[in-house]
This record gives sequence, C-alpha cells and structure tokens, in this order.
Amino acid sequence: MKKKATERYSILIVPRGRSPIRRFEVSIKALGVLLALCLCLFAFLTVSVAGLVHYRNAFRSTEDLRVDAAGYKLQSSKLASKIAMLEDTVGRTGRFAAKLESVLKTGDHAQSGEGPVDEEDWLPSAEKEEGRFKLMDKAWRSPFNEPFASKFELKLDNLAELASGAESRLNNVFVMQQDRLFFWASLPSIWPTRGWVTSTFGDWRSFRLRAGGHSGRWHEGIDIAAPHGTPIMASGDGLVTFVGYRSGYGNMVVVDHGNGISTVYAHCSTVFVDEGKRVGRGMVIAGVGNTGRSTGPHLHYEVHVDGVPVNPMNYIVENM
Repeated sequence: MKKKATERYSILIVPRGRSPIRRFEVSIKALGVLLALCLCLFAFLTVSVAGLVHYRNAFRSTEDLRVDAAGYKLQSSKLASKIAMLEDTVGRTGRFAAKLESVLKTGDHAQSGEGPVDEEDWLPSAEKEEGRFKLMDKAWRSPFNEPFASKFELKLDNLAELASGAESRLNNVFVMQQDRLFFWASLPSIWPTRGWVTSTFGDWRSFRLRAGGHSGRWHEGIDIAAPHGTPIMASGDGLVTFVGYRSGYGNMVVVDHGNGISTVYAHCSTVFVDEGKRVGRGMVIAGVGNTGRSTGPHLHYEVHVDGVPVNPMNYIVENM
C-alpha cells in the first residue's frame, strides 16, 4: 500500500514589480504548532495585562491607605496634644480652685498680699510645647494596629476625674463666697432712718407707772427722732418675722438677718411689709411714728444677737 502524502500548505509571496515570487511550504503540523504558540502568547499577554492592572489598582489602594494612615496619625497626634493641653488646663483650674478655697477659709493670701495663682501654673511645659504636633515616628507603620481607645481612653477618664474634682471645688468656692456675700449683705450696717439720735444704747430710762410710782430699765437700743412719716429702711437683707403691736413698742417690725442677728423697728406710724416677706438693705418697710410708749415721733431701733440686745452703733458703718 502507498503511504498517504503529507498534507502541506503553500504560502506564496508575490511582490510588486519584477521580483520573483517566493513560495514557502508549511506542513499542517507546523501550522498547528505555530497557532498554539500564538494562542499561548496571547494568553500570556492577557494574563500579564490583567496582572499589571491588578497591581496598579493594589498600588493605588495601598497609597490611599498610606495617605489615610498618615492623616490618622497626624489627627491622632493633634488630638493627643489637645487632650494634654486640656488636662493641664483642668489641672490648673483644680489647683486654682483649691487655693481659692484655702484663701476663703484662712485668708492667708489676703493678709500677705499674694495672689492665689502661681506663675508657673500658667506657663506651658517646654517638653509639651516641643512635642505638641510632632509625629511619633517618621517610619511608616500602620497606626490601626493599636486600638484607638487604648491611646485616649485612660487620658479621657483621668481628664473627666480631674474636671469633676475641679467642678466640685469651684462649687464649694461659689457656695462659700455666696455665704460670705449673704453674710455681709445681711449685716444691719446702715442707718434705718434719717434724723437725730436722742437716746443711745445703755441709757437708763425711767417712766411713771399707771398704778403710781416710777420704774426704769436700761435702754436696749437707740432712738432716732425724725418727722412723722419719715421712711424707715431695713438696715440689712433679711426676712420679716413679726409685724404687729406690742405694749410699749407700739407698731413694730422685726427682721431676721440670719446668723443669729435680728433688728427691731418700733413706734412706727405705718408698716409697709407683711410677715414672711424678704427685704433688702435700704428697702422702706415702715414710717416713723409715735405709737406705744413715746413722747414724740421717733424710731426705736434695736439689734439683737442670739436674742441679746447689743449696741446698734457697732454695726452701722455709714455716716448719717
């Protein structure tokens, strides 16, 4: 039997002009190998292009992550710096409140002429100033490996504790100062009316009894003569605890100023306040009169400390 002739393909190259025609013969096997090589080359190029695209996208993602991480570190550094500055401020406020509290209790600074704030309390630390916005490390490393809370949670807890302590101290200072202001505002330190002092504290007063004879006692206040209806003013802030008529005193007003101090306004012609009303220093509460045991229009004014009459002149600080 005859062998089958090998199938071959001819490739003719016909140039322009008079150049001879070239002819190439290629077997089907060689053509298959060539086609396979072309397919492999195409597949390789396709995979290479896809890899390059993937690498390019991954590189961009990595760069974006580096930029975000750098921004995170910068913001983290700034936040840490601000927390440190706020912690210093709260600490200084707490020390300032403690010193104010000490001053209000002892008054040492007032006597020595020193202020309650030390200069170094308000000067920033050079070390903190130098590292205020400085990054922790120039070499890049992912800051997301450390939890955010681990950096700032303890500082914030400490800051909240300091702020709470400072708030408590400032509240104590405020209460103490309010008490002191209330005490000074409630002292009976002004003249209750305008007139002439006709009888001072401690004078011996004698008077005739209705049944006959005479009796007497020490004068427990001061008498201020003034025209009928002259305004009578509260000598300090307080609460009206009595309004009414008493034998000898006539129409009378009693004001409780707190701290065991009270004042009495007697012989009034008219009264403009009621029991339970709060009055302020200088507020008109009555008018000068001649009610009760009186020989003429005047105000009988008393100051009591823990129920004991004392000299009102020891409390009056203004001139008539």
